[in-house]
Amino acid sequence: MFAPANQAHFTLSLHGLEHDFKVLAFQAREAISHCYRIELQLVSEQPDLDLESLLHHTAWLDLGNGTGLHGLIHHAAIGESGKRLTRYRLELVPQLQYLDLRHNQRIFQHLSVPQIIARVLDDHGIQSDAFLFQLGSDYPERDYCTQYDETDLHFIQRLCEEEGIHYHFRHAPEGHLLVFGDDQTGFPRLDPTGFDQGNGLVADEPVVKRFGVRLEARTSRVTRRDYDHDKARLLLESEARSEQLPDLEDYDYPGQFTDRTRGKHLARRHLERHRSDYRLAHGHSDQPILRSGHFLELQGHPCSQWNDLWLLTEIHHQGKQPQVLEESITDPSGTNTSRAHILTPSPLAGEGWGEGETDNNFTQGYRNHFTATP
Repeated sequence: MFAPANQAHFTLSLHGLEHDFKVLAFQAREAISHCYRIELQLVSEQPDLDLESLLHHTAWLDLGNGTGLHGLIHHAAIGESGKRLTRYRLELVPQLQYLDLRHNQRIFQHLSVPQIIARVLDDHGIQSDAFLFQLGSDYPERDYCTQYDETDLHFIQRLCEEEGIHYHFRHAPEGHLLVFGDDQTGFPRLDPTGFDQGNGLVADEPVVKRFGVRLEARTSRVTRRDYDHDKARLLLESEARSEQLPDLEDYDYPGQFTDRTRGKHLARRHLERHRSDYRLAHGHSDQPILRSGHFLELQGHPCSQWNDLWLLTEIHHQGKQPQVLEESITDPSGTNTSRAHILTPSPLAGEGWGEGETDNNFTQGYRNHFTATP
């Protein structure tokens, strides 16, 4: 049975490192083809922990019932101390985020985009068992591919955008897996979650509490054209279009292809990217298993056509358990701060919670808000 809010219990494990950290609060943001970030507010009875020993360490935030988030400690800070407890702040990120700290200029020759990505990941010590390609298309070798004055992360993301490749993460206590894909077959399916708008009472199981859908105009046609100097009479033009009106075209030349099959592939992928959020759902829930790059199966919504599979594209997680505090912590001004309001506002705080769901009236438990597409 789902633990109600007043019994929420979040724990932090640092692999191979003993500690007495208690999770006071956390916030996290994750999205398809983006590196996630998990911000942790912790308390400890040790006022002088060695931050150097924490940095780059792997950690697992357990949200209960075997679900959680894994990452590397990218940021560590010590806050104020009370009579017995000291505040700490940690930020967890995927290993992929470290690629944003290295700039490079180099040329890759006679390699496909997946091969280039694998080589860059290997340069950063990301072994083959830490990432996975689930690709439905073949990717040709590039005669040469240049990385010029950009970070390794930006380079990988640029290549993925050019080819229509996306990535997401799968979390487990022993590590996180980086998964590259080019269609929806690589996205795992989560257990069904019911919809219950509720009457203010705590449900027996995690539920989706709010769910709405919007439509927005998007590009409806993509055309790519190129030229082959050896075959001047060959018309290299490929097009992909949707059935939606009006006719709104994305045209580009040169299209970076030498045969129509390749051109058609690129045009189709660019159209998919343009229209990926044409129909977008926004939801709120207390279901901790939700992850970006996974399918949510919604059940029990009064709008029957919405009871379907929805691909989670972005999620904001938030959790608080003030019961771990055994004393008030004194702020730098010397005044005692209420237990429920000792946290410094996070850059992730207050985003997207909507009317009646602000950070001020959420004091305990777990919640999230998300976007999803059919």
